[in-house]
Amino acid sequence: MDNTVVTEEVVAGAAIPGKKPVWSRIVRPVVSIGLLVFILRGTDLGKLWQEIRNANFLFLILGLVVVVLALLVSAYKWGRLLTTQGVRVPFRTLFGSYLVGLFFNNFLPTNIGGDVVRIADVAKCTGKKAESVASVVGERLLAAFALGLTAVIGLVLSYNVSAIARWWVIGIVGVTLAIILLFAIEKVRSALGSRIRLPEKFSIGKWLGGVGASLGNCMRDKANVSYVVLLSMAFQLTVVLVSYFAFLALGAQTTISAGQLFIYCLAFIPIISALQMVPISISGFGVRESFYVYFFGAVGLSSEVAIASSLIFWALVALISLGGGLIFALRK
Repeated sequence: MDNTVVTEEVVAGAAIPGKKPVWSRIVRPVVSIGLLVFILRGTDLGKLWQEIRNANFLFLILGLVVVVLALLVSAYKWGRLLTTQGVRVPFRTLFGSYLVGLFFNNFLPTNIGGDVVRIADVAKCTGKKAESVASVVGERLLAAFALGLTAVIGLVLSYNVSAIARWWVIGIVGVTLAIILLFAIEKVRSALGSRIRLPEKFSIGKWLGGVGASLGNCMRDKANVSYVVLLSMAFQLTVVLVSYFAFLALGAQTTISAGQLFIYCLAFIPIISALQMVPISISGFGVRESFYVYFFGAVGLSSEVAIASSLIFWALVALISLGGGLIFALRK
């Protein structure tokens, strides 16, 4: 799930992000369409449709159940980070906000709309603007770190996986750990803060320090950070399971044993999730499918099965997220 960009309007409590730059509105559709066209050129579209149409319904239902479980875990760990800063929000509110955010991520041409909504919801509910931003940014950082740790398990369990994915995993773990330490170590934050000066015309600088301090508070509580990382790994496991059930629904276990398939998902899906965070496509389309083909093709699955699994994964998440759209529509 994506990078978090917060505008001044969001911190003020609005639910709609500022206007996206022209390059973003042009580049993202071009990248998504270009990658999809490139991938589908070498794919038998008839076979792809056949794979999707013949998917096992039972495994699809299991996938939907796990998506809901993933949301429950996410809302709970988000609440833990807010509590660390002395901000308490009812779990029902957090879950509803997460569901609305998921709807925005799936049906708006951006990967950050959902985070913007979540920040605005908590800021409006509590009046704690900096803490709201910090909780979402902190959650994203710890989730990204957990992505890498989850993939490490897959590396340990399979030499084939390690040969294909080890440098991707090392990169994800290294970058996110460095950023987390940057916010967790007060001396480092202070040193950087004393050297970074924003021009006065950028009013965003007025609250940036508050966000940094709040984020530092999140990261300074080592016990809570460790707990949230464990919860994030549990969340990543649910994401892996959704993809795994999608592959099982397509009968991929006839090509690769079910056990080995799970190990591949354990290693590859976190990497793909991390790569989707790069804000160069619309909701990950194109990027997600390309890396499904790249990684799972390397272990023997056809491009049709890989792409079908990717599309089913998106469809399962999108279907659950419609509940968020209903919640948003009923808001007064």
